[in-house]
Amino acid sequence: MRGIVHSENAVRPDQVPARPEIQALRALAVGVVVLYHFWPALSPAGYVGVDVFFVVSGFLITGILLRDAAQTGRIRFGRFYGRRVRRILPSALLVLAVTSVVTAIVVPPAEAARWFREILASTLFIENWTQSIESQQGAPGLESTPVQHYWSLSVEEQFYLVWPLVILTGVWIASRFIRPRMRVVVALLAVVTALSFISSLVLVGIDNNLAYFSTLSRAWEFGIGGLLACVPVALGHERLRAATSWVGLALIVASVYIATDVDAFPGLLVLMPVLGAAAVIWAGTPAVAWSTGRLIAFGPVLWIGGISYALYLWHWPVVMLTPYITGRPSETPVMLLLLAISLLLAWGTTRLIEDPIRFGVASHRLRTRTIIVGAAAMGVAIIGTSAVAANALSEEAENLACRSSSP
Repeated sequence: MRGIVHSENAVRPDQVPARPEIQALRALAVGVVVLYHFWPALSPAGYVGVDVFFVVSGFLITGILLRDAAQTGRIRFGRFYGRRVRRILPSALLVLAVTSVVTAIVVPPAEAARWFREILASTLFIENWTQSIESQQGAPGLESTPVQHYWSLSVEEQFYLVWPLVILTGVWIASRFIRPRMRVVVALLAVVTALSFISSLVLVGIDNNLAYFSTLSRAWEFGIGGLLACVPVALGHERLRAATSWVGLALIVASVYIATDVDAFPGLLVLMPVLGAAAVIWAGTPAVAWSTGRLIAFGPVLWIGGISYALYLWHWPVVMLTPYITGRPSETPVMLLLLAISLLLAWGTTRLIEDPIRFGVASHRLRTRTIIVGAAAMGVAIIGTSAVAANALSEEAENLACRSSSP
């Protein structure tokens, strides 16, 4: 299964964001992937939503890192990764924990064993490599577990283990050889981005699944967003920006119906959603009557953008687990109900978990330390439970197979 990833957000979902076009891109990205998973005919290449989110994430996170480097001359890794922990882990681990419990109750042992192995990989943020291995010839199909969409979170977190070091290297080179800091950083980011893009094109021809799930071949999409963070955006001629914004949205929507050949994706076609997202971010919300401003600032669009991370996490487990609970395939009326349940779960998770953790009144240092300890404890619990359950269920499935084959 191919899904999307979410990214850093510094604004409450119940407030008007400073960059509403970012929130609108999130809403569009999560919308096309949810439609792809619920009703594929409506969004045949909805997996391009992941590319939109990679660009958004690269833009926002690189901006944070560059501002930190400009202010302090270094990257404060503790602060950076503390923000990543508060942003990503609480909701992600909650969904994994709930999925684990339901899986243990309703899924047959043979399937549950593999599901728990992927829950373990998702908790460790290596699900993209698990997917890549299992996608090889003769391995089970990709559409088989409720946590496979965690591959994109894995790519993102692996990328952000390296990206700050690249920026810090640029800062060091500039100070060592007395060169303009931003020029050196931009040059280094451009080189890394170009090498990743080339590797992506090469890998598509060798193994498109490896190209799809590999952090190396996906890094350039974050890099495009990162390079965009190095130049002025939402400035300049209003009419040009308005036209650019419409073109960007059109590229993303068109890619949903054009980039349908999964054997050739990612490839050159991935440029459509990537450049489309970059165009929307660069354009901002120009003050022209015919611009995308009204569409971008539409209340439901901003609301979906505000809950998009939680919606992404919840919708696929809800879809995958329901047939095991009901004992029958989910028809259209049931799918509509499941969509409503996914939205409700996403809203509740955002309101009751994400917002208090990220915007609570407690001390920033205490909150960060508490969340890191709590998330680590919960992660260890899920990892241990998943490993034990996968092993036990595999043995149970083998015993059942042996008994059924005995005369």
